[in-house]
Amino acid sequence: MKKENLLVFDIDGTLLDSENVHQTGFVNALHSIGVEFVNTDWEHYTHLTDSFIAKENYERDVNRGFSKQMLQKFEAAFLEEIKNCQVTEIAGANTFLQYIINETNYAVCFATGSMLLPAKLKLDRAGIEYDQALLEASNTYFTREEIVNAAIAKAKTYFNVTNFNFKRVISLGDGIWDVKTANNLGIEFVGIGSNNKEKLQLSGAKHHFTDFTVFDMSLL
Repeated sequence: MKKENLLVFDIDGTLLDSENVHQTGFVNALHSIGVEFVNTDWEHYTHLTDSFIAKENYERDVNRGFSKQMLQKFEAAFLEEIKNCQVTEIAGANTFLQYIINETNYAVCFATGSMLLPAKLKLDRAGIEYDQALLEASNTYFTREEIVNAAIAKAKTYFNVTNFNFKRVISLGDGIWDVKTANNLGIEFVGIGSNNKEKLQLSGAKHHFTDFTVFDMSLL
């Protein structure tokens, strides 16, 4: 089936019930590379991505530049911290995802503020079926906008739509940063999850569902 439209999925809190695992592993990984104090007021940061927040905390606390090699060391430490984690999907996530892939004219891609290797581990632990070629993480980019744009570009190549744009691009996310990114990029947004419903609506989210079992397919 020709893919004319695109769904961009956030991962933590959207496809996966993994925020506690992610945040605990993230903070512990920063401690392991020498950061004593981690500011966990996540909405304080200019960009809510692992790479940017790690850089901000490392450079402030260690008073040294956050090199590419240090980013790789941080990612390895993060992966080690969560290697035994138990992660479950948001209700209905994999069934919804496979239906979109196999039965609709929507392509899919994945744009996460997480580091790549931890993101892949969490998806695998939850049993989410996905293609790694469609996953963009924060290893290369500090901003959510860059990550989403890169994921869209990967989808265009993967689904051979390089000579035209998708008719519709809809971002699915659970955080205030997700809806802000969609607004900044001029793409549609649908909120997922129960934690930030009011904040998402105040930021302009017109549609919101607690999980994928109650998703209104007429929106697509």
